[in-house]
Amino acid sequence: GGGGSPVSSGMPSAPGMMDNETLAQLRFQQVAAMYDQQKHAGIAPEVAELAEYHGLDERATRALDEEMKKRKATFDADMQALWIGLEGASNPSGLLMVKLKDMRLGQFRGMSALDNKVQEFAKKHRLDAQAAVKLGEVLDKREDPEGDMVKIGKHLERSNKPSSLMMMLLRDLREGKPVKEPEFAAAIGSAAHEKELSKTMRSRRHSRSRSGGRDRDRDRGGRDR
Repeated sequence: GGGGSPVSSGMPSAPGMMDNETLAQLRFQQVAAMYDQQKHAGIAPEVAELAEYHGLDERATRALDEEMKKRKATFDADMQALWIGLEGASNPSGLLMVKLKDMRLGQFRGMSALDNKVQEFAKKHRLDAQAAVKLGEVLDKREDPEGDMVKIGKHLERSNKPSSLMMMLLRDLREGKPVKEPEFAAAIGSAAHEKELSKTMRSRRHSRSRSGGRDRDRDRGGRDR
């Protein structure tokens, strides 16, 4: 029964190996934690939390912290606006740097009444966060932002790619041009398409019966009833 001895002699080395691995992992975790602390050293916890959630790079995080230290009076409103504005952005650090430039130029608005309306509008028309932020910025400089939103809504409900269309419409808005009435039929899959489809079917039936198109109906076997 001496066959078991190599197994028992091999046993003590296994926990030792495990311990070395665990120690190495612990050491790595400590270094990582220290790095995180240094990375956010002296940074306001609210800024650190925003940076962590949105995956901001170190440069953007530091720039935000420096800017927010000068904006104590509007700190909470500004941070709330940034939380909403950065949500869903494809490049949050880049977008944040644009916002910080607005702050330095005195063009950054916190969450105003218009912002809230734009957020509601964005939700209704399935706009992504970037399109919503840009729309808010442009509407702020327009004479009748609410009237513009009604007209823009007509375009967006006919589109199956509302965010892309919004970016195209923003060009005209920035140049101060009026929002035109939509000229195209509703795209398949858009909110207006279903509505328009049923309306068209109803009006077709109605006009056919008025224009004496009963022969056609008979030819088609009355399928349209």
